[in-house]
Amino acid sequence: MGVSDGSSLVQMCIVKVAQNINLLERKVLNLPVSLLKDLLPHLNIYYLDRIETAAATKGISTSVIWATIWRDLNQTWRWRSKSAPLTQDWKQRCLERLFHMVMFTQVRRGGPYLSNLSDSSILSMTVKHVRVLSLNTSTKNICRLASGDLRPILSSLETGVTSLRLLDANALFKHGRKHVLFILHRLLDHGSVREVVLRRNPDSSFLRWLMSRHRGPQGSSVSPETPHAYGHCSVEDDGELEEPAAKRLALDVEENPEVLCREFSSFSSPADHCPQAQIHSLDFEVSKCEILTTVSHILPTWLCLHTLHLHSDWLIHEEEMSVLVESLRRLFLNPGCSLTDLSMSHVCGHTHLISVLRACPTLLSLSLEICPPADRNTRRQRTPFTQSKELCLEKLSVKATGPMTVKCFLPALTWAPKLTSLHLTGIHLSPRFFHTLAESNPLLKVLNLEDVNLSDHHQEILHFLEYPVLEELSLKDCRLLDKCTVKKDFLLPFVEALKRVSSLQSLTLAQNRLASGVLEIANLFSGCRPSKITKLDLSSNFILPAELLEFAQLLETCRPVQRLTLDLRFNPLDRDPEVKGQALRKIIPYCNILTDDWDSRSTMADHISVM
Repeated sequence: MGVSDGSSLVQMCIVKVAQNINLLERKVLNLPVSLLKDLLPHLNIYYLDRIETAAATKGISTSVIWATIWRDLNQTWRWRSKSAPLTQDWKQRCLERLFHMVMFTQVRRGGPYLSNLSDSSILSMTVKHVRVLSLNTSTKNICRLASGDLRPILSSLETGVTSLRLLDANALFKHGRKHVLFILHRLLDHGSVREVVLRRNPDSSFLRWLMSRHRGPQGSSVSPETPHAYGHCSVEDDGELEEPAAKRLALDVEENPEVLCREFSSFSSPADHCPQAQIHSLDFEVSKCEILTTVSHILPTWLCLHTLHLHSDWLIHEEEMSVLVESLRRLFLNPGCSLTDLSMSHVCGHTHLISVLRACPTLLSLSLEICPPADRNTRRQRTPFTQSKELCLEKLSVKATGPMTVKCFLPALTWAPKLTSLHLTGIHLSPRFFHTLAESNPLLKVLNLEDVNLSDHHQEILHFLEYPVLEELSLKDCRLLDKCTVKKDFLLPFVEALKRVSSLQSLTLAQNRLASGVLEIANLFSGCRPSKITKLDLSSNFILPAELLEFAQLLETCRPVQRLTLDLRFNPLDRDPEVKGQALRKIIPYCNILTDDWDSRSTMADHISVM
């Protein structure tokens, strides 16, 4: 019998064992390691789950198998995707995805991993691994969870789900509002959900239902509001939205959680009183009226809220921001306030960053996307930043979609000595910027500048790098070399300054037209005190194959201290595939490489063919 015939016979036996694994499960563990490895890809998820602990005792990991299943479930996913970390809990991701597909949509049954498994058995197995439950437009079977037949599934979700994503609440309620509200009530009030993501909210009544009930015991009552001028949003004297009495009654009675639980009698609690959940993180799209009424009315008493992300498809103007900032100020005046992370998009005007910092002195993280006013005449005059005590701010991210200078908020940095991370996009810097960071923010570990013109700030950058505490430096699309007649004139002292920052772990220089300047970057690893960075992003820098080959030869001579993750994507390396191949082969021993068609970042990619 030839070798090929022998191999075919082995494969036939492996498939046969997999098909009868229910009878041979205990004996399978006595197989040699090589045969056990060959068997694993042929098992369905039930037996793969059961056998993996025993397989681990023989030094066999099932992560590659789960990763292969994940790739089959997600046809558009690619190993080279930068968003995918080097290590993943592939099993959890697979089983969570399978639950959504079987429960709410459909799943292809082409692979062996679902063979001989019914939908109910898949649900029973996968539900225990669901941490994030996503309900969207394709979630047609959501109301099934309210039935008695699926009570064990809903009970398991109550125990395991910590994050709830309502990606199209408008479409979701078309499947049965009461059923959906009951399921949400069970997950939020009786379950473990602490994070809610809300998109395309159908009406303000649902947002009020969500916010008024899930603020925790300290925030269960809302204090009377001082009337505000709410523009076109009609409000009564007590600050509540005007709405027909019958509708208010319907919200109070028909959608009351206790009433819902009694209606779905199999879930009614003995005490006939439902617990009240605590939403710690809320990420949602917000309208003008919702800011002026619901959010501003309830926010001051939401003491258990740790994270608030507000998204808007339109500009949040002066009127809405003033009301929102005042609500935040009242919240932070309460000693029980827990809010530490705040982000908002489409904020109109440059002065609101200072207003938010004044209102929220104990905030740890702030992220703002700032848009210039459509009418320049509406811009308010910048007022000096005065603060009676230091800010607690640790992370600040500011993205400008129009002309904006750092002078608008630079004074605030002097009051944030605990700042560890700063991310600026589209900001025009002043000569004092880097000096302020060096003098006022001694704990800064992460500096991320994007779409910021640094061509006139070379000396300030070199001075700033004399303070060696940075762990991550990202200068993306910063036009670093635009005014350099000779690139070496800046790159050589820049590289030497970086080498003196012994704490630096990550360096991003994407979109700076380095081209042949990449050869100077290789000097990071030369000399008696080479850089210890583990991540280097040189993507989108017009690096040609010949230049990459020279870079690779320098790395052979001056090897990185630690294995390096090297991002080379979006460079014209395919102009000479042969030279490109030579360069990559030289780099592989020292680097995990990211290119447009190849990702060798992890050992997983060595075992699974890259798409």
